Order: sequence, then structure tokens, then C-alpha cells
Amino acid sequence: MPPKPAEEEEPEEPEEGSVPVPPCLAWTDLKKTDATEFVRLGTAEEAIQFVVEKFDLKDFESNAKSTILLDLYLWTLSCCLQAMLRESDDWRRFCKEAGLSEEKTSALFTIMKRLHEHSKDHDDVLSAFNLFKQMLLQHSLANTQGCVELYSPTEVKMITQFVHTTFLQHYRLYRFANTRDQEKDQFSTCLFVNTAPAPPPLLAGKVDEEKKAVQEQVAEEKPDDKEAKEEVAKEEKKVGRWG
Repeated sequence: MPPKPAEEEEPEEPEEGSVPVPPCLAWTDLKKTDATEFVRLGTAEEAIQFVVEKFDLKDFESNAKSTILLDLYLWTLSCCLQAMLRESDDWRRFCKEAGLSEEKTSALFTIMKRLHEHSKDHDDVLSAFNLFKQMLLQHSLANTQGCVELYSPTEVKMITQFVHTTFLQHYRLYRFANTRDQEKDQFSTCLFVNTAPAPPPLLAGKVDEEKKAVQEQVAEEKPDDKEAKEEVAKEEKKVGRWG
């Protein structure tokens, strides 16, 4: 009898929130565990460190493009998950009204990431808005092929208004930062510092005979000076006694 073919093992289902399920963009760039971890961060420094390590922006302190990208990612995560608030009234209002779930935050994060990448090759802000509208509707329509009902009509209106008054309003600045190299001014100069020469070794020192003779003469004169002072003191006492 021929051997029985080995039974093929069924592939394990991926963990929820780990891989995207088309047409939804959720979990593409931000996994569920990432969103959960970000919410638990307690300080702005921890949030910055999280984004820097997650998206490889370790040169943000010296690279202006990385700094802008870091700010955009922090803005998106913070406003959606209410992890931190900024002084902007628009920011506060959006954070208060949004409170998006991890899945909605992940989808919006990928939308903003692709919108930012779009600015590298397209100068027209209208094309950027059309792309944003297309991706947002892709996650807002029910019973429509190629779409998924993720955001409610209220959330669609809120997200559209906020993105329009922030990112899209400054779209050309993002475009300029993405397409222009940062100018650097480099200067070089030579500095000369005068330093004292090293002293010669003590063994190489020589005795100054003339100075030595003077010191010996002074030493010999000191006793005589002492005697002279004593004589003067005696004379003063005598004068004082008979005066």
C-alpha cells in the first residue's frame, strides 16, 4: 500500500492587530501592541523615545527632516489616543472629541504617513486633499466594494476638519522640507595658544656664585645688626630714666 500523504498543517491565524486586513489600512505601520504601549507612556520624553526607536529617527537632533517627521508622528498618535495635550486650541478640541480606538488610530496614522510621503512628489495641495479624501472614505463606507466602515460620519467630519486646518494648511512647508536639502555653513580656523615652556630639570640647575656671596654676606651682618639694636635700646632706657 502506498504511504499516506502527510497531512498539511493549517497555517496559524495571525494575532489580532498584528497584520493589516485589506482594504483596511489598520495595523500597517502601527500594530495594536504599539498603540497600547504608547498610551501607557507617562512622559513626553518616553513618547519621543518610543517614536524614535519605532520609526528609526535617531538622527532627529541633527536632521531637520527627521525632526519634522517625528513631530508629525507624535502629533498623530497623541491627538488620536489622547496621550498628551498641546497648547493649541485645535489640538485640545480634537483630543477631547476624538478618543479613537487603537484600530482607528492605526488606520489614521498610516493615512497621515502616506499623505506625508505624497508631499515629496506632488506640489499641488489639491491632489493631497483628494488622496486624503479617498483614503478616509475607504474607511468610512459600508456595503461598498473596496471599503470598510471604520469611522463614523461624525469622526469623518472631525478628522477632515482637523487635518485640513493643520497638515494641509501647511502642506507646502512640508513639501519644501521634504524636497530641499538643509543648508549647512561650515567654517574652519586655526587657533594658536601660547603656553609656558617646560621648566628645566632641577639636576641641571647651577649655583649662582655671586648671589651666593651676597646671601652669605647678609647672613654675617645679621648678628651685628642685632647687637646694634640692643645698644640702641639700652641708650633709650637711660635717656628715659634721667629725662
